[in-house]
Formats: sequence, structure tokens, C-alpha cells
Amino acid sequence: MAGRSHECAVLARGLAKARSGRAQCVVVRGASGTGKTRLLTEIRQYDWAGSFTVLRVTCAEVPPSRYGAVRALFHPLDLAADAGSAVRAGAATRALPVLRPDLPHSPDDESPGDQATLHGLYRAAANLMSTAPLVIVVDDAHRCDEDSLRWLDFLLRRAEDLPLLLLLACRGDELEDPAQTVVSDIVAQRASTVLELTPLVQADVGEVVAEAFDEPPHSRFVATCARVSGGNPLLLDRLLSELSRAGVSPDAEGAAAVEDVGRDVVADSVLSRLSGQPDRVRGVAAAAAVLGPGAGAESLAALAGVTRWQVAEALGVLREHNILAASGADFVHDVVRTAVLEATRVSESERLRAARILNDAGRPAVEVANHLLALSELNQTWMAGVLHDAAVLEERRGDPEAAVRYLRRVLDVETSEPQRIRIRADLGRVLAQIDPYAALPILRELLNQVTDPDVHVSLVLNFATTAATAQRHPEAVRVLGEVLAMLSAGRDASPADHELCLAVESMLLIIGAGEKSTFGIVRARVRERAIPEGSTSAERRTLAAIAYVEALRGAPSGRVVEHARTALGFQANDADVWTERAALFALHLADEADDLLPAAQRSVEKVKNMGARWDYSYSLSCYARVLLHFGDVREAAAEARTAAELCEGTSGADSTAAQFTAWASALIEQGRIEQAERLLDRIDRAWFEESILEWHYFLHAKARARYLRGDETAAVQLLLRCGDSMNDAGVGNPIFAPWRVDAARLLAGLGRRSEAVDLIEAGDEAVQRWGTARAIGRQLMARGAVADDPSQAVASLTDAVEVLSGSPAWLEEARAHHCLGAALLRTEDVRSARKHLRRAIDLATLCGSRPIAENARALAVTAGGRVGQPLRSPVDLLTGSERRVATMAASGTSNREIAEALFVTLRTVETHLTSAYRKLRVSRRADLAIAIGGARTD
Repeated sequence: MAGRSHECAVLARGLAKARSGRAQCVVVRGASGTGKTRLLTEIRQYDWAGSFTVLRVTCAEVPPSRYGAVRALFHPLDLAADAGSAVRAGAATRALPVLRPDLPHSPDDESPGDQATLHGLYRAAANLMSTAPLVIVVDDAHRCDEDSLRWLDFLLRRAEDLPLLLLLACRGDELEDPAQTVVSDIVAQRASTVLELTPLVQADVGEVVAEAFDEPPHSRFVATCARVSGGNPLLLDRLLSELSRAGVSPDAEGAAAVEDVGRDVVADSVLSRLSGQPDRVRGVAAAAAVLGPGAGAESLAALAGVTRWQVAEALGVLREHNILAASGADFVHDVVRTAVLEATRVSESERLRAARILNDAGRPAVEVANHLLALSELNQTWMAGVLHDAAVLEERRGDPEAAVRYLRRVLDVETSEPQRIRIRADLGRVLAQIDPYAALPILRELLNQVTDPDVHVSLVLNFATTAATAQRHPEAVRVLGEVLAMLSAGRDASPADHELCLAVESMLLIIGAGEKSTFGIVRARVRERAIPEGSTSAERRTLAAIAYVEALRGAPSGRVVEHARTALGFQANDADVWTERAALFALHLADEADDLLPAAQRSVEKVKNMGARWDYSYSLSCYARVLLHFGDVREAAAEARTAAELCEGTSGADSTAAQFTAWASALIEQGRIEQAERLLDRIDRAWFEESILEWHYFLHAKARARYLRGDETAAVQLLLRCGDSMNDAGVGNPIFAPWRVDAARLLAGLGRRSEAVDLIEAGDEAVQRWGTARAIGRQLMARGAVADDPSQAVASLTDAVEVLSGSPAWLEEARAHHCLGAALLRTEDVRSARKHLRRAIDLATLCGSRPIAENARALAVTAGGRVGQPLRSPVDLLTGSERRVATMAASGTSNREIAEALFVTLRTVETHLTSAYRKLRVSRRADLAIAIGGARTD
């Protein structure tokens, strides 16, 4: 392939690496006509590539729909046939409603969530790779649907050790959000290589020219072809075709003809085909280029100034000359449309006329508004309505950037002051989703201009949430407090007024709990107020706020969970982002995994669909913390990394604290200390130290990194600093940034036992009050660390293991087994020590925690005996009896039938199932089937 030897070599290396079990991704980027599609076909030239399974899709040929490209990729496999059963085995069944919506599905699989769908598709691909290496080719990726791109990103993040080669071809200049965001995420992965297809150099052009003519080309002819075509392979091909058709020879004299034929090859080619056509045909071509592919015959006729019959005739002629596609009014290629547009040179008056025609034809407001955006002056009243409608539509589609562009232009034409205030309020609200810092001045100015009380309250709520996102918590709390005082003093106690007061107060509580300087205010409010029933939206948000504040304070976890569950009781209908975040945080600290994980996934998807990029990145970082809390280190690292990268690419996102601390915490648990510390050092600390959440998460993560580096003194200092800050703020939850027990264990190791004991005893009351297994287990671990008597240490650590084994705190359980194993070695109980160290290795390996696994393995080696290979699936944690019972339950057998088949009591079956549910982290039979069927066997 002329001029692409380097690119072909990159493809060959990618194939070789994929064949050896190392996933690779090659992203081919270039302008239209640079040979992306042809390059992707080059994999066929390698004989050994025939051993690969190849899935290919050209996105331009796939109707736009969710997972449309993925369906096209898997379509040749015929998943309905017996031959497709291996592909759809195990957890891959969750992808069937997406891949084959025409097939009947079980009720549980009817509407899988996005996470389940992504995982199901991942398992389908993994099943394919179990028999042969896999190549996935996605051409025209700039036209790919977002969901398919998200799955490719999801697959690549989890396929590091799988035989996969992912090939993407896209036009970088046509990538727009959300596709640009996802492709950027794919490019950022370590397995990805980007090939930028640059224009062909003159020597390469010479090779192409030589192939096109029967005689060797003259150097001047080649140089002219290279200059005129700009080295673009498509343009060069068209140029050579035109030259050949004209009978031009590739000699020195022919070079002059190249100049004449080719200055702008596409424009010349298109215009030459149009030049012999009547004016009405050329007019229809220009009208189609201006109005776009959705224009009907009447609109084309109106702009071109011809009849509908003449439009039909002209469309036929344009299709015959390969200018328009086989149907509709779309061009065969965007390059052709661009050439026609450039030749047409559309004036502002023609743009205005086109906008009127599309508007009168009832075309979508966005199509009309795009023409209005190109006008330097907007001076007609109808324009404001069109632009505003376009903004509303784009906001609903999850594209706040486009909505902001339209709203700004509405202000250029709208003259009514009340309407201008409304539009500016909308602009501030939408702009806050992408750039809260730019939105604040707009909303702040409006606070003094709006006189209607109800509108003013709504504006205050928008301002407060924007100020909180922009780390202006005190200002938000002040404004909310002023409005709340006004509402309380000047209104009757009607149900509507009560709901309005609660809406303001709940936001004051949630926002005020975000910063140390205002946390005391909200704690006092929570202590003084009655608990609402939760029968209205505002009452539920108030309950979520109370649960959030009480969880940070360290109130009894049972009470906190009750408030949080009530707040989320109507989540599917009316819970807003702030309600969900507050309630989910409380459930997170309380270890309510069954309620928390599905609700957290839904919340992330809801925010993502809103199109608010920073909010999405923040919600994703919160979800990553949840995953890390429950021991899923690999997924936590992947989600937190995505959150951090999203945040970095967001305009106005000055604070990356939440995203970076979440990612760093997961990296630390993976043993990637240097990378984690680099992330932590990049956080801007201008406002950071005032934060309730991020500052203490930061200090705790920094301390753990210092400890793993061997600097225990620095780690203790950081933990004590964290504790002082939390005590000053009134944050007393023993699980949130658990500085006390960690500092006590390190102090004991440094020989400062009395200080360690004092810390533990000072925390007893808070631990008992919060009362979760994780809190109690960690406290017992700390007591074991400071015990003088080795037998007392073993007793405390044995209790810790027992308490934690019934909780979802897998990482804490792994640490407890590790500490108990070390303590047993000190008592010379080597056999028992090996047993607990082996358990620590298994749990840490399943969680993805390298430091715990490596430390436990080192101790196990010193204890003697065979360490063996670590577990690779949670299924391996099941005993033989648990696995038999779980397998039968997963197949649909009832508990009573299982008991009769295995000759055991019903209570025994229930006990085994309960244990299997806990070990596999599932809560229902349908999930049990997925866990059993999706276990890794490679």
C-alpha cells in the first residue's frame, strides 16, 4: 500500500501481540479520503491472520440506534443458532436483548441495565476469544452510536490479557461529543496506538501514478499531482481518473493539464459533472447542500426556485452522476457536499431564506437554528422561538454545549426584559452543567433582578447548586439561609409553602455539609428539626440530607439507613441527583450493598444521560469509591480513571479533587504507588482543605501511600492531621476516612503503644454507636495490633475475622486474615497461620489488591509449605456443598427440591445459599445464575 508501510507494520505488530494474548487497539485517524478504510483491510494480507475471528462494521451503513454498531458486529455469528450457543454462554446472555431483540427473552433479561449489558457483551467477546483471537474492525467510528463506543472502551479496559485487536477508523475533525469523549477515553488507554494518516509524500504519489498509467510518469507530472491533490489518496484517485478520462499522458506536457484539471479535485470533479447540466439541476444540488439531507422536495424546490417535478428530475440526474446517494437528498460523501457548498458560496440572505423554508416546512428546530447561528445579525422575532426550542431539544438530548450556543443567540434577538431574564436564567442553569464558574456570575446578577417570589426561589436553588459545584459553599449556604428566613416569615403554612421551605432547607443541609466552615450550621439544624415522613419529593430530599449529615456525624447506622432508604423509596420517579448522592453516601458508609450498588448504577446512568459532563465525572468517582469500599479494586480503578479523564477535559472544572482522590485510592490498593502520588500532588489545594469529603479522603490516601513506601512516621502524621481536621469539623464516623484505627496500628508498630491504646479507647463509643461489622471488625484489628500478649492479639484478630466474614468488607477481611496469620506465626502456630494467610491471598487477589496479596504471600513463604496459585473467581470461594446448592438454584430448582435431591434439610439449603450469595456478592437467584455461569475458567 503506497506510502503506508509504517502503518501496515503497526497493524502487523498489533495482530502479533493480540495473537500472543495481549490486547491491542489501533485508532486510525485522518481526514476524508486519506485511506482509512483501505488500511483496515490490509490485515488480510497476513496469512496467519486467517486464524483470527474478524467482526467488522461500517458505521455509516448502520441506522443510528443504541448498540446499533455492536449488533452489526455480532450479526454474522447468528446467535439464535446452535453454533452461537458458545458465544452467548454464561453472563453473555445479558447481552441477548441488545444483540437479538427479535428473540424471546426471560423477564429478568428483558431490560438489563447498562452495566449488565456492557458486562454481557464483554462476556460474549471473551467467549469468542476462548476459541480464537479476535479482531474487531469499526470503520467510520465518528458515526458510531455512543453506546457501542462505550462498550468498546469497556471491553478494552478489561481485556489486557485477552487475544484482542480493536481497529477503529474515524475522522478526527468530525468527532463531536459524546463520541469524541468516548474515543478519547479509548485512545488514552495503554493498549492503544494512534495512527494519524498524513498526506502521501511525493515518492508515494509517484507509486500511485505509476500504477494508474501504462507508462512511467515524468517527475514533473508526479510533482504536480502531489501538489494539486495535497497527497490525499481519494482526491489523487479522482484526479487520476479525470486525467485518464481526458486522455492526458503522464509526461512533462501533461503536468500542465494536471493544474487545469485538478486545483480543487473534488470541486472540479463534481462541478465538471454538473457543468453540462441545466441550471435547475445545479440549483437543486446547491439547495440540497445548503438545506441538508432531511429536506423534502418542496423545500428544495422553494430554495432552488423550481417546481417539484423538476426537483424529482434533478435528483435522478444527480444520482446517475454519483453526486447524491441512492435515496433521499444526501450526498455520496461529505467531501462532495462540501465542494458544492464552497462552489455555491452561500450568502447571509440565502442562509436566512433557507432557515425560513425549513421553518415553514416544519423541520426540527435544530436544523433551522443552525442556519440562524451563521447569521451575523438576528432581528426577527420568530428567530427567538426557534433558537429557544432548539436549546430545549438539545438539552433533552444531553448536549448542554449546543443548548448554550442557541440560548446565547436568543439574547441577541429577544427584546422583552421579562423574557430576557427567563432566557438568562435558562442559560445560567444549562451553562452550570458544563462550566459552573462561568454560570455563577449570570445567576448571581439575576438574583437582584427577579422580583417574583416563586421564580426567585427557583433561581436561588439553581444558584446554590451551581455555587456548590464551583466550591462556593459558604455563599450558597448564605443565600439559601436568607431565602429560607424569608419564606418562613412571610408565608402561610400551606402545603405548597411547606414543600417550598423543605426544598430550600434540604439543599442548605446537603450543600452546607460539604465544607467544614458550614458543617456546624447544618449539624445544629438537623439536631433541632423533626424528621419528615418522606411522602413528598422535598421531604425525601430532606431525609436524604439528614441521613448524609447523620452518617458523617456517626449517628447509629440503623437510623441513618432507615432515612436513606425512605429517601430513595421513589427513586425511579422523582429523586434528583442531590437526593441520590446524599442517600447513597449514607448507605455506602453503612455497608448496605444490596440497596446501594444497583441504586448507584442507576444514579450514574441518570446523570450521564443529562449530558452534564462534570456532574457525570463526579458521580462516576462516587461510584468508584463504592466499588472500592466493597473490594472491587479493578472496576473501581477503571471507573475512577474514566471520571478523572472526563473531569480534566471539562471546561471550568478547576477542582479534580474528588476524581483524583478516588483514582489514587484505587491505584494505591493496586500497588501503583508512584502513579497515585503523582495524581494526589496534582490536586489544586486552593479550596481543597475546606472540603469535608475530598480533603479527608486525600489525607487518608496520602497516608496509606506513605505507609506502603515504608515511611510509617509520615503516614502517622498525615492520619493524625486527618483526625484533627475531622474532630474540629464534628465528623465522627469511624468508617469515613478511618484515620483512628489506622493511626493506632502504625503507632503500635513504631513502639508508641500508649498513644495507640488511647486512640483506640477514644474511638470505642463511636464504633459501637455506628455499629456496622466493618467498624467493629476494624476496631478489633486495631486492638490486636496493640496487644502486648500474643495470645490476646490472636483472640482479637480471630474475632475480627469472624465479624468481617459476614460483611461485604472483603478488603478488610483480607487484611484481618493477613494480620491474624502474622500473629499466629509469632505464637509459632504455623499451620493455622498458613491457613489464614492463604485466605488473605485469595481474597486480596480476587479484589485486585496487590499489596495485601504480596505481603501475605511473603509471610506464607516464610511459614513454609506450598502457597499454590491464587483463586481466579469468587466461585472458587464456595465449598463443595455450597457450589452444588448454588448451581442447582441457578438452574431454577427450588430450595425444597434441592433439599430432597441432596438428602439434606431445608434449613441446610438456605444456609448454603446465604453463604453463596455473600461470597458471590449477589442478592437474587437471577444474579446467582450469572455469577455461576460467568466464572472465569481461563
